[in-house]
Amino acid sequence: MNTRVKILLGLIILSVLIMASGITYSAFHTTKKIDVVDQKIAKFVFDTQKLDNIQLEINNILPNEEKEFLFSVSNTSSTTSNITIEYQVRLYTYHFIPLDIKLYRVIEDEDDELLMTCDETYSRDSSNRLVCNSSVQEMDYSTETTDNYRLVVKFEEGYNDYRYSELVDFIDLEISSWQKTGE
Repeated sequence: MNTRVKILLGLIILSVLIMASGITYSAFHTTKKIDVVDQKIAKFVFDTQKLDNIQLEINNILPNEEKEFLFSVSNTSSTTSNITIEYQVRLYTYHFIPLDIKLYRVIEDEDDELLMTCDETYSRDSSNRLVCNSSVQEMDYSTETTDNYRLVVKFEEGYNDYRYSELVDFIDLEISSWQKTGE
């Protein structure tokens, strides 16, 4: 090999090494500072005995009958969660049976707060299920909190007709939670 080819080959190898080290350095180095004062590592508390999805039995409901389902959402198990969480109660139903479905938040020594009336004003998903979402609720990490709920399902007397006798429907409750970010 002549000297000119050796020098050219050396320059190519050197330039490849310089570019590769610059890319590697930029991929693993940052000078960005996080603007959060408290940078604790958060952890969720899960108890495998508790559920985040509830299927409710409504197949035996008769006209002029009302069923109540009680459930709770809590930020404690044996310890309190280390983070403030936000959560939302989501209800899925086909709504084939004309049921009056209302979700209340149970408040001690006060009237229950109506959070949602699940009806055809809500939209349907790709499986044609009616999807009803409550407003987002918050649980602070600094205190043990349990939010109690009451789901009321009523089959109105006006629908006492043989057409509704063979309809099948369901109600699924799903509770989604996530770490609160920002103020």
